[in-house]
Amino acid sequence: MMAPFFDWLKKHLEDTELMMLLAFLLLVFLMLALFGATLAPVLVAIALAYVLEGIVVLLSACRVPRLFGIIIVGIGAMLTILFTLLAVLPVLTDQVGRLVSHIPQYVQLLRDTLHDLQARYPTGVNADYLQESLSSIAAKIREWGGMVLSASISSIPNVIALGVYAVLVPVLVFFLLKDKEHILSWGQQFLPKNRILLHRVWGELDTQIGNYIRGRFWESSMVGFAMWVVFYSMGHEYALLLAVLTGISVWIPFVGAAVVTIPVVLLSYFQWGWSEMSMYSLLAYAIIQLIDANIVIPWLFSEIVNLHPIAIIVAVLVFGSVWGIVGVFFAIPLAALVQSVLVIITERALQQKG
Repeated sequence: MMAPFFDWLKKHLEDTELMMLLAFLLLVFLMLALFGATLAPVLVAIALAYVLEGIVVLLSACRVPRLFGIIIVGIGAMLTILFTLLAVLPVLTDQVGRLVSHIPQYVQLLRDTLHDLQARYPTGVNADYLQESLSSIAAKIREWGGMVLSASISSIPNVIALGVYAVLVPVLVFFLLKDKEHILSWGQQFLPKNRILLHRVWGELDTQIGNYIRGRFWESSMVGFAMWVVFYSMGHEYALLLAVLTGISVWIPFVGAAVVTIPVVLLSYFQWGWSEMSMYSLLAYAIIQLIDANIVIPWLFSEIVNLHPIAIIVAVLVFGSVWGIVGVFFAIPLAALVQSVLVIITERALQQKG
């Protein structure tokens, strides 16, 4: 019974080029799994280089010399980061601290709401069980909030890490943009001469990762900014916090939007109760999500390989369990890479049959 399987395996093992491709991919995955934390500044720099490359290419199309375009984009990126650190981060920290300090008050409000529901519907609401769950959740939120507030840059390790990122990442991004072709040519000398499959996979991966990172970055920026404008104009106490959470959530397909809906509902209820303003805030959030799903995503991700929603969710779970938050953010391009390799293996198998 095992003879057909061993014949199939022998044929594929004799395919030297395919085996080199699989070995190279295995080496890359092992490097990321073993040295992912050490290579974090490099990975961040590569992601930023992909984002800025799109702007540099746009400037080059306007006949701006590439080096001059890189300098312009670099200065703009540094000014944006400086503005974020000086203007946005203090407001965000203040809103997080305010939320943590008000948690007991919010928990009591939810308890009172549950008592009212139990009084109105005595057989339909198990208030005791809900209150126990609520107390457990509140304790966990306080724990997380305390961790966030205590993780300030006053500690020496955080200052060192911040200094490493502040110095290394801009330098890495500059040279990745400036010497892109030289770096690729240098890396090719370590690859086997017969590398048609590697070239094919790299071409597909480069396009997919570039489009994905740039698309997610601009989608995150637009959705987060829209959330902040709408909720700030409505006078929401946590407008910036919800905008940041919504912007981050777009990096986690399906799951992110569902998770962020919970704080949007709760924080709107804590501020306005069951009023028209709460309904308007939820309606605004729903409209932003609909515009994102039906207009922004099709516009930004028209060149991304289509993956089934089940494949995306499985990729988020698998790569997230292996590489943590980095794996979650890059689950889609990694899944697209796996899909490309599987397509190549299938094509080779059909060629051998033919």
